[in-house]
Amino acid sequence: MFIFAGQKNILLHISVNIAGMGNKTDKLMKMYGQYNKYFGVMCSCKKKTKMRIPLIIIILFLSFQSNGQNNDSIKRIVDCELLTTNKLNQITEILSKEQFEISDVIIDELIKQCGVSEFIQRLIILRNIIEKKSTNASILKYFENDMHYVYRDRIQDSKKINFGYVYSNRKAYYGYIPLRHEIDSIIINKAVTLLETDSLNLDERLICIIFTGQFELFEKEIEKRQYKQSCIKQYLKKDYREYRKNFPYFTIYTGIFRPLNSNDIFTYSPMFGFTICNPMIDKYTIEFGFKFRRNIHDDSFDYFALEKNNQVNSKYSLFFGGLVGYKVIESEKLILTPKFGLGFETVDTGISEKKRNSAEETSYNLETANFTVGISAMTPVFRRSYLGIGINYHFCPYNLDKNLLTKIESNLMSIEIFWRF
Repeated sequence: MFIFAGQKNILLHISVNIAGMGNKTDKLMKMYGQYNKYFGVMCSCKKKTKMRIPLIIIILFLSFQSNGQNNDSIKRIVDCELLTTNKLNQITEILSKEQFEISDVIIDELIKQCGVSEFIQRLIILRNIIEKKSTNASILKYFENDMHYVYRDRIQDSKKINFGYVYSNRKAYYGYIPLRHEIDSIIINKAVTLLETDSLNLDERLICIIFTGQFELFEKEIEKRQYKQSCIKQYLKKDYREYRKNFPYFTIYTGIFRPLNSNDIFTYSPMFGFTICNPMIDKYTIEFGFKFRRNIHDDSFDYFALEKNNQVNSKYSLFFGGLVGYKVIESEKLILTPKFGLGFETVDTGISEKKRNSAEETSYNLETANFTVGISAMTPVFRRSYLGIGINYHFCPYNLDKNLLTKIESNLMSIEIFWRF
């Protein structure tokens, strides 16, 4: 019995030490509860008690391991904040003397311990500009890691009355650099001074505008034609397009629709259409919408309705349906997509009947299915749009409608230009 009591005390000691350790603690406590319950039943059996000893060792091992990991994590965060505070004082002292000779040792040590924060990357860019080194890589890294958003948030949060409270909840996000710190004012003044010179290239000028906190000016400036080839402009344009791909698109079509047989009832007919398409980020495309065809220079055909044979010259045709495609080629300049479509087509006959004592009017139109197989090619234009061209084969079995008394060609084709936005 003395041995069992000792084991119980050990387990109670373990349960206290591992409190607050998350999921691992829950699992350990469950193991302890099952063991304790089992122990109460089997306490009289020495042989089975010995089998409990390995369980105690396992629990002890997991307890110390988890505590060690948590302590290491907390220690790393504390060390990173302390290191940044110490190095920040050195950097502030150097920059306040209107020098920008920050040694690689300081920056490398911060990066090694804490990673590359927005503040560190800001320093690297400014130092490269002042020392007239290449800045393309460092500026692109700043944008690729969305650090311009971090800096914008920093400026906005610094203007808040409770900026101290905001910072205390987002220390790691701001790289352990307190809001409204003297270093921000020093860097802003340095960026303003650089903007007054003529030595900056297009990207350096844009990044310095950001570093002064003039985000609205940056948005206006980057729209100017002179920045069309800048790396920042190209990156943001590509980044916005990738972001836009996550949302549905609209497509406007225009083109020519004609039968394969030139001696048919229909001839060349202008076509207009509108569809809604799934997000472009998907490998496949799904479109739903309509296409309107204006029947011009076509011949008349015979259609039976209202118990008589009517000679009809159709004014328009209307298609409702969907298209499914798969992008076999997708690059920055070209997207090639074979498509298959199925829909309902109605051809206007102009024949209608008004019911007695009612304002309702019944129309008798030629109706059929429209099976489509085609291929389209499109290329990106502007910030988010695509311009494309497509060619399609259509199978429309008009003569399935028993009221149609004239043979009409079922094989047709269309060529269309479309704008997806």
